[in-house]
Amino acid sequence: MRMWRWLLAIVIGAWLPLLLVWWWWTASAESTNPFFPPLELIWTRFQELWLFAEWPTHVLPSLRNLAFGYAIGVVVGVGGGALLGSSRTASRYVEPVVDFLRSIPPVATVPVFIIFFGLDASMRIAAIAVAATFPILISTIQGVRATDPTLLATASVFRLSPSQTLWRVRLPAAMPIVFSGLQVGLQIAFVVTIASEYLGSGFGIGAFTLIAADSFLILDAWTGVLLMGLLGYAIATAFDIVERISLRWYFGQKKLA
Repeated sequence: MRMWRWLLAIVIGAWLPLLLVWWWWTASAESTNPFFPPLELIWTRFQELWLFAEWPTHVLPSLRNLAFGYAIGVVVGVGGGALLGSSRTASRYVEPVVDFLRSIPPVATVPVFIIFFGLDASMRIAAIAVAATFPILISTIQGVRATDPTLLATASVFRLSPSQTLWRVRLPAAMPIVFSGLQVGLQIAFVVTIASEYLGSGFGIGAFTLIAADSFLILDAWTGVLLMGLLGYAIATAFDIVERISLRWYFGQKKLA
């Protein structure tokens, strides 16, 4: 029942995007500007290209790189954040390096990864992984450190070892904060996925859009931009569903509070 209410809230919240689409459709209907074609033409071309002719060539490589890179970021970010959050000594030595590296814009690291990995998929996966790692790492550290003292006292009463306390008490209690980092990391990973395809790639949504723009295939370029927005929205919605299912206990507590 709660899931249905949440889905209904999403549908109700869609009024603004629908209003913007309607405005774009009507405002561009009579456009003769070659760089601002009517949305109707863009949508027609979108269906020709992406339902589903270009999916194996451009969409699947982008999603595969995003999935692999993000998965690596989750493992490193959550695992490293749990250890650093529970150890002040390790954190004291490692956090200055983390603060330095996370201050570098993720997109700016793509040329560096080209030097080390070349222009193949491994470069893009590495760039995505690093970009996703730091938001997840920081949120995990903060979440582990913010564990309720009562929970820690209870763990002490039951004589749990430090490692048991970390994985059975600290990390589960930190999951609401961790998920906020997972969400930010996913958004950044998607941006880096597209940006990494702008350099030296013939495949992927970003590469398709850039090549189309450079070739003055304006309709094709607009369909690439539209696809990026739709995929980003679909990924964000899927993440929200996973979060709601994974943290049912947390959202249930918030309603009771």
